[in-house]
Amino acid sequence: MFEGYGMLQNITAIAYYLFFVLSGVFVVHRLLWKEKYSIVAQCLFGSVAGVLALQWFPLLFAFAFDFTMTAHMLALGLQVVVCIVVAWKTTVSQSYIQHFPYKKATNWKRFFKENPVWIVMLLTFVYFAYCLSTHTISTHSDGSMHAGQCTYGDMNMHLSFITSIANQETFPPEYSLLPGHKLSYPFLCDSISSSLYQFGCSLRLAYILPMIGAILQVFGGLYCFIKYWFRRSGTAFIAWVLFFLNGGLGFLYYRTPQSIRHNFTEFYMTPTNQPDKNLRWVQVIVDMLLPQRATLFGWAVLFPLLAFLLVAVRERKKKLFVMAAVAAGALPMIHTHSFLALGMICSVWLVVDCFNRNREKDKEEAMSRSRQKKNRISPAERKRREERTFLRSGLFLGLLGFSILQAVNKQNAVAENHGLFLMLAGVFCFVLYIAYELIIMIQKNGWKGLLSTWGLFLVIVLALALPQLFTWTFSQATGDQFVRSHFNWSNDGEQYVYFYLKNLGVTFVLLFIASFVCKKKDLQIAAPYFLIFFVAELVAFQPNDYDNNKLLFVGAVFICGLAADVLMQLFTTKWKFIANQVVQRTIKGVVAVCVLFVGLVSAFMTMGREWVSDYELYSASGVEACKYIEQQTGEWDVILTSTQHNSPVPALTGRNIVCGSGSFLYYHGLDYGQQEADVAAMYTDPVGSEDLFEKYGVSYVYVSGQEYGSYQVNEEGLQQIADVVWEKDDVRIWELKAEE
Repeated sequence: MFEGYGMLQNITAIAYYLFFVLSGVFVVHRLLWKEKYSIVAQCLFGSVAGVLALQWFPLLFAFAFDFTMTAHMLALGLQVVVCIVVAWKTTVSQSYIQHFPYKKATNWKRFFKENPVWIVMLLTFVYFAYCLSTHTISTHSDGSMHAGQCTYGDMNMHLSFITSIANQETFPPEYSLLPGHKLSYPFLCDSISSSLYQFGCSLRLAYILPMIGAILQVFGGLYCFIKYWFRRSGTAFIAWVLFFLNGGLGFLYYRTPQSIRHNFTEFYMTPTNQPDKNLRWVQVIVDMLLPQRATLFGWAVLFPLLAFLLVAVRERKKKLFVMAAVAAGALPMIHTHSFLALGMICSVWLVVDCFNRNREKDKEEAMSRSRQKKNRISPAERKRREERTFLRSGLFLGLLGFSILQAVNKQNAVAENHGLFLMLAGVFCFVLYIAYELIIMIQKNGWKGLLSTWGLFLVIVLALALPQLFTWTFSQATGDQFVRSHFNWSNDGEQYVYFYLKNLGVTFVLLFIASFVCKKKDLQIAAPYFLIFFVAELVAFQPNDYDNNKLLFVGAVFICGLAADVLMQLFTTKWKFIANQVVQRTIKGVVAVCVLFVGLVSAFMTMGREWVSDYELYSASGVEACKYIEQQTGEWDVILTSTQHNSPVPALTGRNIVCGSGSFLYYHGLDYGQQEADVAAMYTDPVGSEDLFEKYGVSYVYVSGQEYGSYQVNEEGLQQIADVVWEKDDVRIWELKAEE
């Protein structure tokens, strides 16, 4: 039941979740205690490992036992076995005790002084938790359930996945919104809540609890990545603020009291998400993490994984690559866009790693020649350098040409119609460059170093990811609306540079400065954002072009890192052209205030709007009707409802309906046209549609204000084929009469 069965069941679900998280921390800490990771990072990576186990272990047994309590108990047992094996293989020694991180008390004052981001992170977490609590089927005094602006839409879909997976218990699961179709959406972001829901806790707790843990992983993961990248907590702090408290120049449209009032009262009139003004770079907390569970749980793995993988590349240790590969291989059915972005990041980092290794070998050879007084470069070495310079120049010129194409054309017909070809051509050239660097590295260093790091990583990732992709993802993404040419993302007719300046604001300006002031090694780490933007600006991967922002925002992580480094250099270096230190500090303070205002005001306006937003999602009578449905109908009974996105029946009961909202089904690539037409026919002509009731196996008909508003409901016809078994206010539930 969506209200839960009591306190004991809530505690049991919480304990089940915490066991996996804490056991994951234990396992990872025992595996990494000798590595160069802080205790905070180890706890972060361990919590991610625990959540991955909670998402995947029940599914491994669900293939044999369905998504039942048996599968969950076996998953629990498997996690216990993993803990025992790791504890046995990593025997505690005197060295371990000496390194034990909890032996000494933490100097919290010094800790927060050196890492001020944790204070801002805590405040942002409180904001997120408050909005999540008030926006997640929050029950008001009259019995109705409410949501906020950002959760009014997608949350209904996620609730239907959670309740149907838990109540129907079949595996692989199907769409309750369109029975007979396999659920190909990355459903692990919802199945984790289904697992908790099966223990009898409330639907609200099952929805909220994993998201609370996930947001902490997202926050901590990005901070650790930037800190490991630049090795400065100040840069990581600024980058964290730029990414999570993002806002462009949209506030410039709000210059009157009336427009500011509209920001806080109207539906989606914020300075970061207003399509009619071409404001498309949405606020991360409000529009990406609160409503989009797949993105939240995908980033909860991706961001910590980037931090982990960065150290693995630097250390070039086999164990670290193996652990990173296991986490990466688990990503496709959590968030496919994060998996795709990770693939692009790893491909660029592979090139950078090979290039740096080849350069190191060249330096060794040059030093050897110098010692032997042989300063002349061999013809073969000169040829390799010329080829490498040619390839790098070609790649640079290709990117420059692409940028010019975007800059001078608002809508380019060639790119719009042939974007997929241009993208594939660019990627093909990039792959050739990868192959070239790999061949040189193998010639200079042999196969062993490559196979024990990147080679092993690739094999494990493919072994884990390909079964997921072929079982679920590829079968869904076969329509004409998937993987197709589309130029210039969601820019509606504005000049390219102006569009991104308006949407990214100060971060976009700092990106250009970074190309001149940031260190070469830092620019190398940030290089993946070139490839991500190149692909995402030429090809759409879903029917909704806007969804490419799930790739672009990952690229923005690197942009924010570079922008933060520019600001750190700006405020920490001495300005030699101003001799007076007081004047220098004053000017720096004024610049800092201006940057903060321009960078944060749009974010605060959007977050403030979300804080006060409140909309009725399900009426009190609709909630009562769903209680009746859960108590008096079977898990597989099909209920006829409207196709409104906020119909309470599929969301709260998990029962199959004939057809759900097109706003969900269309963007998943499903053909629902016939079912949608049949729903209308059954409401308007029940007697003449008896064959349709039989075709879809409909047992009950749900009629409320939504149905009256969408169809010409023929109650006289319903009386001939069904009886009213429950009613309250404007809601009636009709049960079809048994055939005589």
